Amino acid sequence: MEKLQIHTGQICLDIVDDHGESRGVFKFNPNDVSVAKRVFELQDTINAKFDEYEKQYKEAEGDSQKSIELLDETIDYFRGVIDDIFGAGSSQTLFGDAHTFSMLEDFFAGITPYYTKASAERVQKYKKVKK
Repeated sequence: MEKLQIHTGQICLDIVDDHGESRGVFKFNPNDVSVAKRVFELQDTINAKFDEYEKQYKEAEGDSQKSIELLDETIDYFRGVIDDIFGAGSSQTLFGDAHTFSMLEDFFAGITPYYTKASAERVQKYKKVKK
């Protein structure tokens, strides 16, 4: 039987923790335009959510318990969105049990170049087709 291989552009990254231990493999496709759109929208949402968190944090005026709850809720929200975009369990593979904003920054810093490159390649491809 003959085979037809379809190249989707899927990327597989080994996710390692602070100690270099592998947590698993994170798979994503920067060529999937609908996912790329949601990833870039999510980056904007992070900034808005962080601004919202800062506002609520100031309103809590030194209430450490309330501040921690707000931060935990915000991070849980983003873990849920990441699972929605990339598949159930993705956030656990990426972050383990950690709940920090820096983990979100690391995640986006790690995948954004793939999406930026894929976007530039699409633009170049369509420029060639248009000529």
